[in-house]
Amino acid sequence: MGRPPCGFEDYQNWQERIEDYEASGLSVAEFCQQEEVSKSTFYRWVNQLRDGIPQALLEAGQVRKEIASGEAKFLPVAIKASPIEIEFPNGMVVRLPLDVGRPLLLEVIRVAAALRPWRPLKS
Repeated sequence: MGRPPCGFEDYQNWQERIEDYEASGLSVAEFCQQEEVSKSTFYRWVNQLRDGIPQALLEAGQVRKEIASGEAKFLPVAIKASPIEIEFPNGMVVRLPLDVGRPLLLEVIRVAAALRPWRPLKS
């Protein structure tokens, strides 16, 4: 499955796998063989998820669910001085602080790139 950190879905998948392991009664070796993953990958995810899914990924996952369900009315936006500026072919411009986390950056890019081009309303 690869090395953490990854996206929200990977964290969620591994959290469920670890819960399945704990309920299975299998040894780590047996469980890893059944799941076709290495023990080192399993233990990396156990350590990565020791404190649960990171808050930034939980928030990004919630925004993704709202967008997919049509519940999202707007994307939360804050305007600050930002050294990162991304201009998309659809006319969308995103400005982000330099210290933005990779998961959030990828989610913002995915959402902004998927939006339809902005057009002024006809009067």
